[in-house]
Amino acid sequence: MMKKMMTRFGVVFGLIGLFVLGACGTEKEAESAAVPQSMEPVEAELTVEATAEKGEAVPLSVTVTQDGQPVDDADEIKFEVWKNGAKEESEMIKASLTKDGIYEAETTFAEEAVYTVQVHVTARSMHTMPTTNVTVGHPETAAEAEEESEHHHHAGADITLDPKEATAGEEQPFMVHVMIEDEMFAGADVQLEIFQDGAEKHEWVKLEEADAGMYKGAHTFAESGAYNVQVHVTKGHDIHEHVMETINVK
Repeated sequence: MMKKMMTRFGVVFGLIGLFVLGACGTEKEAESAAVPQSMEPVEAELTVEATAEKGEAVPLSVTVTQDGQPVDDADEIKFEVWKNGAKEESEMIKASLTKDGIYEAETTFAEEAVYTVQVHVTARSMHTMPTTNVTVGHPETAAEAEEESEHHHHAGADITLDPKEATAGEEQPFMVHVMIEDEMFAGADVQLEIFQDGAEKHEWVKLEEADAGMYKGAHTFAESGAYNVQVHVTKGHDIHEHVMETINVK
């Protein structure tokens, strides 16, 4: 009789233990799911030598961070390389994580010319695409190399979005000012990409040019909360500038 009672107690305590462990696991999963994602933008610092020789292997590197911390879980990182004036022949090169937040690859330039290197970083529901130029060998003249570099690289882009607040359920007008190299940038295609962290759906709003370098449009936010708004500015095949902003919807 005593042996049967001990067996029953053992079964009961075993079931209680499994229930407690299961409950703890569920609580931990719920706590993990409740941790909000950072609203800070993902930043990418592209590192490539400014000059190279034809036929030599050239390292490509990008450091990806968010709020000052390395990002090791990027969804996809690729380097796109093309000779200036021939973007339709660009090459995509997949990068690999080598250490904290640093993704690397390498390429070889086949001709003496000015090339553009653009890295496509997709991480934590955000996307950024910084670019740089590489002069390979000795192009025909320094003047031609400089002209191509200035035409395709616009490090001085200044993009501003106003306002930074909106009210749920009400149409909110937006204005984007675009300046490149201290001049109002006219004739561009400007769109807003609107999404919340963790959301699969991204909404796009095409803006109309109201004046040289000034683009306007409107959007209605269905719910309150913090929204990511990435401003995309494109013109032709070689210009794609962008900036990420946060809109607080009340």
